[in-house]
Formats: sequence, C-alpha cells, structure tokens
Amino acid sequence: MSAPPDTNAGPNAGPNAGTNAGTNAGTNAGTNAGTNAGSGTGSSEEGPVGPAVPGPSGLPIPEPVGDTGRMPSRAAAASAPSPAATPPHSVQPTPKASTLDRPAPKASTLEQRVTDLLTSQVLDLRLAPGEHIVADTLAAALGVSRLPVREALRNLAGRGLVELQPHRGAFIPRLGVEQLDEIVQVFEARARLEPWAAERAAQCHDAEQLARLDACLRQGFEALDQRNRGAVNRAHGHYLRTLLAMARHSVLTELLEPLQYRTMLAFVSIVIVAEPEGWRSHQIIRDAIARRDGEAAAAEMYDHLTQVIKALRTPDNVEPSAIDRRRKRAGTGRRPPSRGLASMRLENEDGDR
Repeated sequence: MSAPPDTNAGPNAGPNAGTNAGTNAGTNAGTNAGTNAGSGTGSSEEGPVGPAVPGPSGLPIPEPVGDTGRMPSRAAAASAPSPAATPPHSVQPTPKASTLDRPAPKASTLEQRVTDLLTSQVLDLRLAPGEHIVADTLAAALGVSRLPVREALRNLAGRGLVELQPHRGAFIPRLGVEQLDEIVQVFEARARLEPWAAERAAQCHDAEQLARLDACLRQGFEALDQRNRGAVNRAHGHYLRTLLAMARHSVLTELLEPLQYRTMLAFVSIVIVAEPEGWRSHQIIRDAIARRDGEAAAAEMYDHLTQVIKALRTPDNVEPSAIDRRRKRAGTGRRPPSRGLASMRLENEDGDR
C-alpha cells in the first residue's frame, strides 16, 4: 500500500525551500565576496585574511586567526611589517628607558673620601714606614667623626696599605732586611701580573696618559742625577700607577697596586748594593708602549722584574737603608704618632679643600 499523501508538504515545501535557498545564497555570496576581496584575486593561492563578513543576522563573523594552510598574498605580504620590526613576545615594543628614568650616580660617601685621601698619602710615601696613624688626630684634622676614619683604615688594611694592631692602632707597614723573603715573594707576584699590565697599556693608552708617563720618567732621571732616593722612590711609584691607569683594568689595578706599594715601602728600608738599571728598563717599556708593541712591553717588564728578584736573592747584596739604620739606633721599630696627620685636609665633592 502506498502511504497517504502529506497534506502539509505542499504548503510548507514552497516557503521552506525559498527561505533556505535565499539564506544559503546570501551567506555564500557574502562569504565568497569577503574572501575574494581580502585576497585580491580570489584565486586558491591567496591568503586568508579578509575583513569580517556579515552573517545571516547581519552581525559580523570574525575570520579565523592563524595559519590556514594558504600562502599570503603579495599585497598582504608587502603591507605586513617585517619580522625585525616586530618585537618578539610583545604586541607593542617596550620603550627604552630615558636618561630621566636612570638613577643618578651616587655621590662618594664620606668613608670613601677619607679612604681616597689616605690611599694617596700612603702611596705617595707621605707617611713613612712604621708611622702610627691615630684615628682621633686624623678625624679632628679632617673635621669628621671617628667612624669614617676607622672604616677607611679597615679598607686600607684589607689592601695591605696599613697594619691594624690590637690595642695599638694603625701603622704604616715596614719591610726591612728581616722580611727579605716576603719582599721576594712580592716581586714574584708582580712578575706574573705586571707584564700583562704593560701589554694592555700598549693597547689601551691615550696621548695624555703617555705624556704623564713621560713626566714620571723625567722626574725619575732628575732624582737619580740629584741622588735623591726619596724622590726616586716617589717617581717610581707615580710611574707604576700611571702605567696601571693606562692598562684600563680595574681588577688588575686592585691586585697590583698593593703589591707595588709594598715594593716602594721595601725600598725605603733596604738598599740593593748591585742594583739593576731599573730606569733604563722603564724607558724601554715606555717606548714599546708608545709604538703600541704590547709583546715587547710585556717582555721587558718581565725581564726587569726577574733581574730585581735575582739581585734580591744574591747573598750580601741587600743592606738596611740609612733611614732604617737611624730608626734602629733610636731603639724602636715604630715611629711615634705621625705629625703629618694634623696637616691633612679633606677635599670637597668638587675637589676643593
């Protein structure tokens, strides 16, 4: 038997078919138009990315984001930002910090200023070996409390520039004939580090620094001609410190400066009878630095220091200096509180005293 005819099919079929056909046609037409407009040509080679298209209800339907497997169009590629112009992991580039956002450099503390003053006094040998640095006297001369002075002395002690003795205070170290083994060890350490400083000085110096090195050499040769041992020692210290500044290496400076200072202290208290021609070597090193020959500067520095070590190890070649002999005749290995402390003045932040 055949099924009875559906009496509703006739009237519903017409409107439904018309409605569905209209809806589908509108949707497909809108979608195709949006896709073709975004791609430029509508070919299968073009990329996904067109504007949002209207849906059946008139609301926009967002296009899918991401890779759809199709190559981007030439027009889209030309207008897209290059990868280098787009910062990774960020929609917007992170703005660079302006100079106003950076913290201002900190002013030197009072402790640091006292430390710098004492360091310069010690390295210039204005405080002789064995001198007693009385914190109260120095604090009164500088117009500061005892605290920054005591902290500064601890800083210098950590670098070997002063000795702190319990219940006695701070003293300038003394290296005499009795400490000859220690003096040799100081030169052995310098012989490992200072050639590198000379090499770096040849590579990194500027004209102004070379002029300062020349001035140190002139002072040294003049002091030699005048047989002024104290002036020779000070010129030698200035030469070494200038060379270290030319090397432009802060860690190397921190390591070498105390060693060089102890060398200067030693030559206040001892005399090498048959002494190598040190200032001639200093001139050769200077000339190598001036022509930026780091290898030659390092080789001459090493040769100079090994010659000094050999002279120190030669029997009966080291004697107490005249200063050290006078100190021993006075019956004390330590000098009284330094009278030079009362004349010290602390520089202001702008360099004025």
